[in-house]
Amino acid sequence: MIKKTFAKGLNGLNTFADIYTVPTSKKSEFRLLYITDTAGNGINVDVQYVPNGGTAIDLLKDYSISQKEFVQIGGGEYEFINMNAGDVIKARASGFATIIISVIESNDIIQGG
Repeated sequence: MIKKTFAKGLNGLNTFADIYTVPTSKKSEFRLLYITDTAGNGINVDVQYVPNGGTAIDLLKDYSISQKEFVQIGGGEYEFINMNAGDVIKARASGFATIIISVIESNDIIQGG
């Protein structure tokens, strides 16, 4: 089990950017997300979870973030989304933003059993 953090700047072009993809032969727990307005004048953001080969699920949809605000999803002991190989977290923003996510990644193989 490995704890990892990924960060990305969103360019305000309102196009989805892949933030994290679960690697082949791995599984992950998506544990925490922070997103903040770095444009300084308020933005709208969308964050999606896309199961491998499946339909996107909105975690945030056209969510308004004011200047100097941030949004946090998760972070509690029992707050996580189980993800499988090829699953993706995507985000986009109407202005410049920074997104940070934390995951716990592990092998998708039962060991010692």
